[in-house]
Amino acid sequence: MLLTQKTFPCKQCGASQVFYTKGGILRCEYCKSETKITPPNKKIVEHPFKNITSNVASLPKNKLKCPSCSASFDLDPFKKSSKCPFCKTPIVSNLDLFMPIAIESILPFKISKQQSEKIFKKWIKSLWLAPAKLKTKQNNSFKLVGVYIPYWTFDSFATATYRGLRGKIYHQNINTQVVENGKLVNKRVTLTKTKWTPVSGEVKRAFDDVLIGATKSISRRLTDSLAPWDLQNLLPYDDRYLSGFESEVYQVDLQDSFKFAKDVIRYLITQDIRAQIGGDKQKITYLNVTHSNVTYKHILLPIWHGEFLHDNKKYNFTINARTGKIKGERPYSKIKIFIIVFVVLVLIILITLGSNGRF
Repeated sequence: MLLTQKTFPCKQCGASQVFYTKGGILRCEYCKSETKITPPNKKIVEHPFKNITSNVASLPKNKLKCPSCSASFDLDPFKKSSKCPFCKTPIVSNLDLFMPIAIESILPFKISKQQSEKIFKKWIKSLWLAPAKLKTKQNNSFKLVGVYIPYWTFDSFATATYRGLRGKIYHQNINTQVVENGKLVNKRVTLTKTKWTPVSGEVKRAFDDVLIGATKSISRRLTDSLAPWDLQNLLPYDDRYLSGFESEVYQVDLQDSFKFAKDVIRYLITQDIRAQIGGDKQKITYLNVTHSNVTYKHILLPIWHGEFLHDNKKYNFTINARTGKIKGERPYSKIKIFIIVFVVLVLIILITLGSNGRF
C-alpha cells in the first residue's frame, strides 16, 4: 500500500475547498462556492475490547507530492492532514489506513478560528495575577492551529469490592491546664474525636464513553481539561471534514489507553464507595475493581491549539472547538504575588497583636 493524498477541488473554479465551520460544508476559499457534506450512511458502533493488536504499525515515510504545485514535502510523523508548505493547498493523506484500527467517527469543527482568537484574547485579559504587559502584548503575537486529535472511548461495567472504615465524629469535654497571658490556668476544652467502624461491600456501575486522548503531541493535562464533549453528536468519519485542518493518527495504543481508562474508572467508583460507606469520614483499606462488557470506539475530536511567548518562554493553550472551553499554561506576576503575601502577613500580625491586647 502506498501513501497517497487527496484534495477537494471546487467545481466552479478548481481551487481547493475547505471545511467551513459555519454550516458544516465545504467552501471554496476563492469563489465561495459551497458543497454540502452528506455524512456517510454508517452506524457508529461500539467494538468489543479484546487482546487485539493496536500497536502503531511500521508507518511509511510521510512524504507527499502536492497535486496543485507538484512540490514534494514531508508531513510530521503521525500527521494525516495538513497544508502544502509552498502553496497552502489543503491535503488529506491515507496514513490512517496503515494503522491497525481505523478512524470511524468524528466531531467536526464548530468554533471558527476567528471565534477562537476572541476566546483567547478574552482569556488572557481574565487571568488573575498575570503580568501587566501580558495583557497588552498578546493581541496579535500568538499562533493558532486547528487540529483533529485522536481519542479512544471506553464503555465498561465495573464491579468494585472493598473493605474500609466508617468514621463518626463526636465531641468530648475534658478539664486541662493551658497557658494564658503567661500563667497556667485550669480550663474546660472540647476535643473532636472520631469513632471508626469496620465496613465492607460491593459497588457496581456502568461507565459510558470514558474518554482517553491518544496523542503525544499535546500534553494529556491540556487535552483532558477540555471535557465535556458532545459525543452524542458524533458523525461517521469522512475525509472531507479534515480539509483545511491538521489531523493525527493515534500514538497511544488501545491497551495502554485502557489502562488510563481503568484509573479514571477507579477514581470515580471510589467516590461511589465513599458515599455508600457514609458517616462523617471514610477510609478504604482494600479495593478490587473488575471490568466486564468492555467496548471501545476510535474517534477524532477538534481543538484549536496555540502558543504564545512571554519573556522568551513558550506557553501552550488549547480550545475545545465544539464548546469554546479554553485551558492553558500561563505566567504569573512575581511582584503581584509578593504584594499579596506581604499584605496577608501584615494582616495576620495585626490580628494577632490585637487579640493579645497589645494595641
